[in-house]
Amino acid sequence: MTMTSRQRVSAAISQQPPDIVPVDLNVTVQAYQSLLDHLGLAMPDDYSVNGAMEIIPDADVLARLGVDLISVKFPSNSKGMPESFTDSWGITRKRIGNYYESVTHPLCDASIDDLESYDWPKLPGEENVLQLESHAENIYNETELALVGRFGGPVLELAADLLGMEQWYIRLLTEKEFILRLLNIITDICTEYDLAGIEACGKYLQIMKVSGEDFGVQNGTMYSPEVFNEILLPVLRKRWAKVRQKLQDVGSEAKIMLHSCGSIGCFIQDLIDAGIDILDPVQPLAKGMEPEKLKGEFGDKIVFHGGVDIQQLLPSGSPEEVYQGTVKCLEGFQADKGGFILSPAHSVQADVPPQNIIAMIEAVKNWN
Repeated sequence: MTMTSRQRVSAAISQQPPDIVPVDLNVTVQAYQSLLDHLGLAMPDDYSVNGAMEIIPDADVLARLGVDLISVKFPSNSKGMPESFTDSWGITRKRIGNYYESVTHPLCDASIDDLESYDWPKLPGEENVLQLESHAENIYNETELALVGRFGGPVLELAADLLGMEQWYIRLLTEKEFILRLLNIITDICTEYDLAGIEACGKYLQIMKVSGEDFGVQNGTMYSPEVFNEILLPVLRKRWAKVRQKLQDVGSEAKIMLHSCGSIGCFIQDLIDAGIDILDPVQPLAKGMEPEKLKGEFGDKIVFHGGVDIQQLLPSGSPEEVYQGTVKCLEGFQADKGGFILSPAHSVQADVPPQNIIAMIEAVKNWN
């Protein structure tokens, strides 16, 4: 039976065999511009990017490519790529090369009392909520794409940007009370964004992404098991539980997805126990993150999303090498059995040729 993109994704995230393995594509604005140029299409005038330079591709472009998912989020107040901007958290971000980097850290010297008087972000207004609801409804009714909700921000990254990376790591180990208060404030705000987004359009979602919380680097974790289990996970788990409850309240069967780069195999069972259904992005060159290993250990407990190497294969491989590498990824995850969505192992960067994106997708569509 031929499935729609939405049916295909729903099957895969329910650990059921899809007709074709679903494909997702998160992409930076520079890579998207190159892809549009290759396809003979123009960049829309009203595009917006987030702090990671990601852009949400147009639904028509995704359908033309054979991509099955599209993200929905609250509308942005800024358009294009300004040289710098100050976000709702009070962090100034400046465009340096192909990325926005935080250049101010407003809580660097803050005390725990200062946290109570800080000008924290306000919840999205009624107009933004209505715009989100209308946008999601239109995509749901006018396309066959599966919808991924992305509303609240990344807790740990925001904490590090507010403090500065050095102070984040120092105070994480030396000022537990301060860090817990900071993390709880950020988490509560991000959770409120999540809940507002679900209230607006949860009934249209197939996946709810609880943002990105990087726990790993290339050869290991960024945090010790003690810090992860005693400080970070309990705070984040509260957010995930509230998101789960809200999805149930609006009658949504959406699965919960979490992003973490790096070598995090030792944390995966903890994430499963905490209520994460889908793990993104499966960085295959990171230590212990080989598809066969992950599928063997966790394949029936969690859905994997990602898997195609963004460090070497996509930017430097030939289209044929990308094609074969994609096939190897599909085989490693036994993707025809369900439990897997193929995607690059991070947002496609500016150095990835559009021909390689197309080769990756073609490999999926041709694989049996």
